[in-house]
Amino acid sequence: MINYAVIAILILNLIAFVLMGVDKRRAINGKERIPERVLLFWGFIMGGPGLLLGALVFHHKTRKWKFRLGIPLAIIVNLLVLVIALNAYVSLGTRDEIVYRCVGSSQIEASVADDLADDGYQCALVLGCAVYADDEPSPMLKDRLDAGIALYKAGVVPKLLLSGDHGQEEYDEISVMYHYCLKEGVPEEDIFLDHAGFSTYDSVHRAQSIFKVERMIVVTQTYHEFRALYTADQLGIRAIGVSADQVSYPGAAYREVREVLARAKDFFKVMIKAKPVYGGEEIPITGSPDATHV
Repeated sequence: MINYAVIAILILNLIAFVLMGVDKRRAINGKERIPERVLLFWGFIMGGPGLLLGALVFHHKTRKWKFRLGIPLAIIVNLLVLVIALNAYVSLGTRDEIVYRCVGSSQIEASVADDLADDGYQCALVLGCAVYADDEPSPMLKDRLDAGIALYKAGVVPKLLLSGDHGQEEYDEISVMYHYCLKEGVPEEDIFLDHAGFSTYDSVHRAQSIFKVERMIVVTQTYHEFRALYTADQLGIRAIGVSADQVSYPGAAYREVREVLARAKDFFKVMIKAKPVYGGEEIPITGSPDATHV
């Protein structure tokens, strides 16, 4: 489906580009021109870049105010349509993989636990979030950790993979997450730490490339699940989501807007198979986590 959409967009831009060239040729030869509204129409139906390229290559319509205004506006409209379409594709394609909303901080329904445990998931990937200066997890991160711990205690997963930002000495999501899990009774031998989970894409990619995860449960808030699950699917990981929403969190509107752009960004990162910021030696989730406890 995506391949067809890409081809269609390329064709629309090619048509817009060619029409600019044809109209320039007709202008030189004194022949009947292509109406300006027709040229702009092709720009607004996803052909904006082709129209711009045609204007620059053929030195055509560059002084006309309709085109000096219309071409940038067409490109903006193209981008908005593209972002909205990609968000719909990512969200609608993964919403059925969010199988459970974890209610309560320490338990999960027995029937759900039994069903999930039967699928043999190797770990719960708990995605990092903000921590406070007093080394306490933010409410969103606490709920993610509680959901992951609930899955572990219910026997749904044998391991926790905690992935977050530890790029600076003064900011360490991983240590806060790790010590919270220890305090809640998760043995250290069942906790893997990914100190280079600087983004959702990096966390999921490293789960596959560094920790060799093949089947996992992604634990985060619902708005975030779609992107993480789409990335996992495209990287070849069999993944489902368990939502950690417990309350309405402050700043939700900002995060939703940011997530719209992030989904589009990660769509293209997956498409080009981008590498994470850091690689490293393989530490299989089926082995010992000791090398991650630094």
